[in-house]
Amino acid sequence: MKKTLLIGLLSFLPILTFSQNKIGILAGVNGSTLSDGILESFGIHSNSFSLHLGAVYELDFSEKIAFRPKLIYSQQGDREDFYDNIKYQTSYINIPLNFKFFNKPYILAGPQIGFLLDTEKREFDFGDLKSLDYGLNLGIGIDIKDFFVELNFYQGFNELIAVKYEQTNPFRDIDIKATNTVVQLSFGYNFDL
Repeated sequence: MKKTLLIGLLSFLPILTFSQNKIGILAGVNGSTLSDGILESFGIHSNSFSLHLGAVYELDFSEKIAFRPKLIYSQQGDREDFYDNIKYQTSYINIPLNFKFFNKPYILAGPQIGFLLDTEKREFDFGDLKSLDYGLNLGIGIDIKDFFVELNFYQGFNELIAVKYEQTNPFRDIDIKATNTVVQLSFGYNFDL
């Protein structure tokens, strides 16, 4: 096992020594909701806007492929008031583990892990959210000298809330299986290392 790990690390050494590395900062706006699948609301329709900021690291593997992980503080959830009593405002530390393909423009794809920092709820709530979120991140971007602009779409796979309320009126039953759905527009600046 140790021998296999050593051989694996040594095989990546030429890539690491000859690749160009960048580190950058980014900030932007989110359009987010707690949804039942891709852009399907769980009965309370909302798209709310919030902010995100973070850092990005880029490790080039070749001319057209790079590993581009990020560390992002992101305000998410349904941040608007619904019927004056339902609101889930959440804050996450997200770690998108993206791969970057091509150069101008470029495509981003990879998994994302999120850690819940804070939740604010109003009087009617569906329970506590799970503290770990995971899903798929897809995006496009363009570099303009040392600046970049990215549009990312994230769909969570982890059900953060799973609740069923049965009421006497059959049209009022609520079956909630909520995941995070986030669209992000980011503006950033890269520093060459």
